[in-house]
This record gives sequence, structure tokens and C-alpha cells, in this order.
Amino acid sequence: MLFVTIFVLFFILRIAPYIHNNIPLGYDPGMYLYMFTKYAHVPWWQFFSLPAWIVGNEPGIFVIQRLLTLGNPALAEASLIPLIIGASLLCFLGVWLVAKKLWGQGAALWTVFLFTVSALQYRTYWYYYLKNVTALSFVSLAVYSLLHTSYWAVPFVILTFYFHRPTAVFLLVILLVGWWTHRKERRYYARVLLISLAVAAPYYAATFTSTILPLVAPIAKGFNNPGSGTFYDILPALGLSLIYLPFGLWGLVKQRRDKNTLLLAVPLVLAILAVACKIFFWRRLIIFADFFLLFFAGWAANEFFRAKTKIRLIVKVVYVITCVIFIVVFIRNTAQPMVYPDELAEIRLLGKTEPNAYVLVTDRDYMPFVYGWSQRRVIAPGFGEFDTFWTIPQWHQFWESNNRQTEKNLLLKLPKPLYIFKGERTTLIYTDVSGTCFQRINWRTFKFVCTN
Repeated sequence: MLFVTIFVLFFILRIAPYIHNNIPLGYDPGMYLYMFTKYAHVPWWQFFSLPAWIVGNEPGIFVIQRLLTLGNPALAEASLIPLIIGASLLCFLGVWLVAKKLWGQGAALWTVFLFTVSALQYRTYWYYYLKNVTALSFVSLAVYSLLHTSYWAVPFVILTFYFHRPTAVFLLVILLVGWWTHRKERRYYARVLLISLAVAAPYYAATFTSTILPLVAPIAKGFNNPGSGTFYDILPALGLSLIYLPFGLWGLVKQRRDKNTLLLAVPLVLAILAVACKIFFWRRLIIFADFFLLFFAGWAANEFFRAKTKIRLIVKVVYVITCVIFIVVFIRNTAQPMVYPDELAEIRLLGKTEPNAYVLVTDRDYMPFVYGWSQRRVIAPGFGEFDTFWTIPQWHQFWESNNRQTEKNLLLKLPKPLYIFKGERTTLIYTDVSGTCFQRINWRTFKFVCTN
């Protein structure tokens, strides 16, 4: 009964932002929509013919989405919200199974409860980090299989490799820790690892320059890496996890010697160290640190509240109510789409421009939405297959020169017809679109009409 109650709470919190809203939350849905559509238009055996940056995105989620929608591009947008909700529910199930296997039902109930009220995990959901959430589900199911010495671990490990590289790195750590600590099962762990690597090798060998090198090169540069990923900074993350952080640290200390819990403890410690040292992608690694920490927090909360004293019971009730109020207030204050409905409607109207039109996006916050919903060729700095017309210094000239003639000369270098989408919600860079060279098409859409 408690499990069902927590599951229903988890589900309600995930669907709540969509009760009166059909715009996917977060930053990434537009990019997924763009790639879903691209994958739907090529045969299975020609995926490698897609632009290099798309091929460099692990293909797992795109294959699954294509299977679920029967390859129909018209269903790409409709699949966005169900996919992230489904991935979240699968992750919930995986967390429950692992915690129950390690410590029993009581600890498992606390673990999934804390997972439900975790603001950091909800923010991962909000950002629409679909591959990340799905891969964490597979990690949980792989760990559950490893704890049973089951070869069902193999497909879950392979799926993780084909869904999300950073998550796959942590799963590799888990497999190596298992091989080292579970001496009687070393052959089993070795087989799981080698079979999984053999199946994943063809994709990563073929895409080495776009999948492996982009990870290795920045890491080699050392600490305080600027390529931090999009997520909370350390102090806000600590503040948002404060409701279970003491439990998590206490649980980690108490469980550090158990060979089964080491499968989670070692990646947790490595994630914490990577974040503290600000290694490449360190903000996104906060998601992993929080995820592994929740297991130990669940065990510790169960131990702390196990005593049947009246005071402990009162504290437990107050704690649970506080956690629920916290996550409800957090969601109410933060779980809104990044674009307004009228902005997205205007982006959709770009699809009625010339079929060969290009769209220049002046702000990174709108870039994924223009990619996903404009159905046109998007020019954005350092991203996508159409960022070939300006060099990085020229992009900076456009942003920083404050010279109308310089900006005009740069725009003349871009292909035509050329439209500019200038959203107003989070404008990081001011773009002057007044003057005779710009024809206003809509409230935020302008066409560059000068030819010399």
C-alpha cells in the first residue's frame, strides 16, 4: 500500500506540469524532436548518413522512439511527453528493485520516497534529459541483475552504452568494482563486461571522433573545466538536497564495507570528486552523485525512523510532510516550459516560409525550439550542420561589434532566404533588427532582405 501511494505521488508530480500545458518542459525537447524527425526519414541501415552531430548522439532512444511510433514522423512531437514520463517511471521501478534487494522493503520505500521528493532528480526530468533518465533506469536494472548474478545484466549494460555515454562510464565503474570485490563471481562480471563491450564496440569505433574524443579531450585538460554542462552549481545543488543529504552521508559511511553496496558507493564517491574538482561536464555529474546518494539516504532514513518511540514517530510524520511540501512548492515555482505558447506558435509559423529558408537564432535558449519546431535550416553558434558560414571570431563580431555595417556584412555572408528569430524571454545578446535591411514578419520574426 505504501509503495502504491509513493508511486502515485511520483506519477502525479511528473504529470502535474502537463495538466494545462502541452509544451514539453526544459531545454532539450526541441533537439530530440529534430533528431526524431531526421531518424524517421532514413532507412535503418542508413543512420550513419545523418549529420555527424546527430550520429554522435547515442542512437538508442531514437531507435526505441521509431519502434514505438512505427517510424511515423507525424507522431514525433506527440511522443515527447510520454517518453520522458515513461522513462521516469522505469527509473522509479529500477530504484525500488535495487534498494529492496540490498536492504529490504523498508529501506526501499524510503529510497523511492526520497527519489520522489528529490528536487535535483525532478530538475533532471524538467530539463528533458531523456537519455540520462532512461540510462539511469538501465543502470538500476543492470545492478539489480548483477546482485542476482543474472545474465539479464548484459542487455541492460548494452542499452546503457547505446543510450548515454556518461552513464555508461559509471556503469563500467560498477562492473569493475563488482569484478574486484566479488571474487567468486569474477568470471561472471568479466563475461558481462566483455560481451557488452563487444556489442557496443562497432558503434563507438565508427563514431570515435564524435563520441569518444569529445569526452576524452576536455577531461585531459584537467580541473576547473569550463565545459560544465547545464545544471545547478554546487551550492544550489547542496541546498536542494539538504533534506536528505545528512542521511545519505551517514548511510555511505555505515555501508562502505559491504561488497554489494560498494557497487553504488564507489560511483557515488567518484561523482562527488569529479564535481568537487570541476572535471569536464561536472554540473551534469551532480545528477549522478544525487542519484547514488539517494540509495544510502533511503537506508539511513529507514534505520533512523525504525525506532517505535512516540517522539521518533512525530519526527517521521513531520519529516515526510515537510518533504512533500518542499517538492510541491519547488515544482509549482519552477516547472514551467522555457517558452511561452505564443512564442512556440510563432516558431511553428517559420515552417510556412520558403522551404529552403534559413533561420538565425540570436539566443541559445531558443535554439532547441527553433530546431525542433521551425522545420527549417537553423544557424546557431557552434551547433548543428548549418554552422558553417561564420567562424567563431565572426560570431563574436556579430555579438559584440555594435556596428551596423559590420553586422550587415556578416549577415550578407549567410545564405538566403534568411530569417531571424528574436525571442524576448531570456535574451542574452542584443540584436538590432531595425532599419531597411530587416522586414518584420511577425512579433519576433524578421527577414533579412538586403542583397549588398
